[in-house]
Amino acid sequence: MTDKERKEAEAKVLWLKPDSGTGFGLCAFAGQIIWNEQEPKKFNPETGRFDDDWASVVAVIGPKLKYFDWELEKIIPFAEKMTQEYDKHWRYRVGCNLIILEKREDGRWLRKRMSWIEGQMYSKSLDEAIKIFLQ
Repeated sequence: MTDKERKEAEAKVLWLKPDSGTGFGLCAFAGQIIWNEQEPKKFNPETGRFDDDWASVVAVIGPKLKYFDWELEKIIPFAEKMTQEYDKHWRYRVGCNLIILEKREDGRWLRKRMSWIEGQMYSKSLDEAIKIFLQ
């Protein structure tokens, strides 16, 4: 993947900062209400979308350089599919129940929805993590 292709691929998902957390804890109920109340403001009639809306309903926890090109090549089609499905039913993506992915140092993959507070949240591979959401 060239540098240009890499930047284009990275733009197709929402990137979270490494210290941004992975969702709502029990003590973050007020934050969840605020999250849900967000709305984009800049509607673009040419595209039929909001310019300030999120790029995707799939978020990846950075830093971006921790992900190999081949991993992005798997994440991007998954993110596009999930976003297209979401867009059929909802007007905008801001405030959605994000799917969060993160490659961990031990080789496992965090895979969860923003709202998950308990249960199995790790997969042994990226393929396994993606498959959970395609079932």
